[in-house]
Amino acid sequence: METRPYGTTGEKTTIIGLGGAYLTASSFADGVATVHKALDLGVTYFDTSPMYCSGVSQAVLGEGLKDKKDGYLLATKLGYFANPSRYHSPAALTTQLEENLRLLRRDHVDTLQLHEADSHHWWSTDTAVKGRLNPDAEYNFNDAPALQTLRQLQTEGRCRFIGISGNTAVNMTRVLEHVDVDTFLLAFNYDLIRRGARKALPIAREKDCVGMIGAIFASSLAVANPDLLNAPPNWMTPELLERYKKIFVLQAESGMSLATLGVRYMVGQGEMDTIIIGARNPEEIEECVRAAEQGPLPVDLAQQIELLGVE
Repeated sequence: METRPYGTTGEKTTIIGLGGAYLTASSFADGVATVHKALDLGVTYFDTSPMYCSGVSQAVLGEGLKDKKDGYLLATKLGYFANPSRYHSPAALTTQLEENLRLLRRDHVDTLQLHEADSHHWWSTDTAVKGRLNPDAEYNFNDAPALQTLRQLQTEGRCRFIGISGNTAVNMTRVLEHVDVDTFLLAFNYDLIRRGARKALPIAREKDCVGMIGAIFASSLAVANPDLLNAPPNWMTPELLERYKKIFVLQAESGMSLATLGVRYMVGQGEMDTIIIGARNPEEIEECVRAAEQGPLPVDLAQQIELLGVE
C-alpha cells in the first residue's frame, strides 16, 4: 500500500487509515478484530474521538493496539462538551485528554485535534450563536484558548502534533486560513461525487499542514443500492439523483464494488495525505486496503467520474 508524507512532520502514513466512528457497530470484539486486521494489513494511521461510539471507540483502540505501541500514528480529538464554557477552559480540555489517554492506554498521542472546529463555540463565548461559524462574526482563531491549550499540551509532550477537524468545507477553510496547526481533517466533502474539499486541501499544503479526508462513503456511496434511486432521500436533489445514477452505471460496468471504485478514485487524487475509512468490521477495512493496493483507476474511468463532481 502506498505511503505518503504526514505533512512536513517527517512521518509517513499509509494512504488508508482506520477511523473509529463505527468500530462498535456490531460488537466490542468485532471492533478489536477490525483494529487487528488493520494492523495485519499494514495500516499506519488510526483516528478516534471521545464522541465516536459514545466514547467506546477509544477503548476499542486501546485494547486493539495494546500489544503494538509503535509503527503507526494514533490520533484523537477534544470537544463535544454539553456546557459551551468548557470549549474555552484549559482545565476541561486537559481533563478530557486525560480520560482519552486512559481509554487509549497511553501517556500521549501522536495527534490531538479539535473536533468539529467549524463550530462557533470553539472560537467565541457568545452563547447566542449555535452550531457552525457565524459568517458575519469576527473570530480571533489563532489565539483562542482551545488552540493555546493544544500548544501547551504539545509542549508538555502529551501530543506530538496538533490539528483541527470538521465537516463543512467553507467553515473549515475559513478556520484553516487563520490558524497554525500541524494537521487538517475534513469529512463529508470528498468522494465519488463531492469535491468541496478541493478548496481547503491546497491551503493545507501551502501551510505545510497534513491534509486528511474522511467519510468518503457517508452519502450512500459504500454499496450500490437501487432503492436509493427509486426512493431518493430528502437530501438528494434531482441533480444529485442523476449523478448517482451515472455513478452506479459506471460501477456496474467496471466490475468493481462501489467501495473499491471510491477508494481507487480517491487514491488517484494527489491533494490529501491520508484517507480515513470508518470501517465497521475487518472485511470492510480489508476491502479498502486491497482497493488502495490496486492503485488509481484507469485514466478514462477516472475522467468519467471527474465529470460527475459537484462542489
